[in-house]
Amino acid sequence: MLLGWVTILLALTGLKAYPMGGMVLSTIFFSGFGFMLVAFAGFKRGELFSLFAFGAIAIFVWSFAGFNLMPALGLAAAPTPNEIAGFMIVFATFIGILSVITLKMPCRLLTYTILSAAILFFIVGIQMYTGNADLMTVWGVWGMVVGIMSLYLGCAITLNTVYGRMVAPLMMCEVKH
Repeated sequence: MLLGWVTILLALTGLKAYPMGGMVLSTIFFSGFGFMLVAFAGFKRGELFSLFAFGAIAIFVWSFAGFNLMPALGLAAAPTPNEIAGFMIVFATFIGILSVITLKMPCRLLTYTILSAAILFFIVGIQMYTGNADLMTVWGVWGMVVGIMSLYLGCAITLNTVYGRMVAPLMMCEVKH
């Protein structure tokens, strides 16, 4: 759910609903603590996927907030568009690899959501590299889709866990042992 919230906030900046200011950047920064908590919980349960996925997302959001906030504080120079593009494309590659890993998991919605997130980060990286304003609108719209999918996925997993049965569909496939 947290990933959906942050993704929707960022997508709305791409759609020019508001600028990427303090509200968005502080929400992104503080979400890193939630992502790290999920990574730690995954680690404690022996879930390597949760550890690596949410740990990486925590580092991503802290870095993203940092390189956007530190210049305003006089702590670092503002990153160039090419630096941001590289940052996004490398993260997109990592997320793309995670989407391949999810093919071994029974929840197809997880695979589609993570693959869609990888595509989103590639689009943002390409937009930063080219400066194409139309791509900003594309990543804003695509980000809303990814954010909504992430919110639904988090809500469905929570509902299904609380009720102890499938209440909200997750596009499950059979697991072959």
